[in-house]
Amino acid sequence: MKEKEKHSVGSFLALLIVIGLWQVRDTVISISPIFENAIIYLFSSIFIGIFIGLFIINLLPSKKKKPKNKAKAKSKTQHTKNKTASSTKKVNNTSVKHALQHKDNEIMTLPFTELTWRDFERLCYLYYKAKGCNPRETPNGADGGVDLIIYDKLHQADVAIQIKHYQKGKQITVKEIRELHAAKRNHQCILADFITTSTYTNAALIEADKFKIRCRQKDWVENKILRWRDEAGAKLK
Repeated sequence: MKEKEKHSVGSFLALLIVIGLWQVRDTVISISPIFENAIIYLFSSIFIGIFIGLFIINLLPSKKKKPKNKAKAKSKTQHTKNKTASSTKKVNNTSVKHALQHKDNEIMTLPFTELTWRDFERLCYLYYKAKGCNPRETPNGADGGVDLIIYDKLHQADVAIQIKHYQKGKQITVKEIRELHAAKRNHQCILADFITTSTYTNAALIEADKFKIRCRQKDWVENKILRWRDEAGAKLK
């Protein structure tokens, strides 16, 4: 029973007790003349009624409230865990979160405009894998400026690759080139490539030439990666 209902029952019983005591006033006075005074008798009746009403309220069972907030918090926590687990993928025995990434077969067949930046990184991985370059993905969020590492058979050395899927009009600047130059050494790579669906500023190209970094822009992406994707994707359909 709810607290509000219990108080209502208690008040009603208290009122009945007061009325009942008033009905038997003559009998009570005959037993104890002290109650001849009407005011004393009235207040005594009220006191007894309230006391008995409270006693009965305590005897009535209370309805337990469900811990709604706790249940919601637990449900929310579990949902967050499930979402995190489903967005995590094992790459080279390293847990890597692939936010907003489609499945490989979707990456190969969806219109290129529907691919996210993570999709494009994965597409580059699939391209180099098909070419026998033994690509390795770096953990997302901790790549240090390197997204892929491939093996260059011609130079017999690892190549650090940074990938940027930029919208039209946004160019690669000197800043990104310098970051890749510093990052390749952290991955023990001598060589480095930069791949973008956009273009480079002139200053960035000069800086890349200085550091011996090969710059692959949208024309190269269209002629190499996207052409390969169209041919390989047609076989999946």
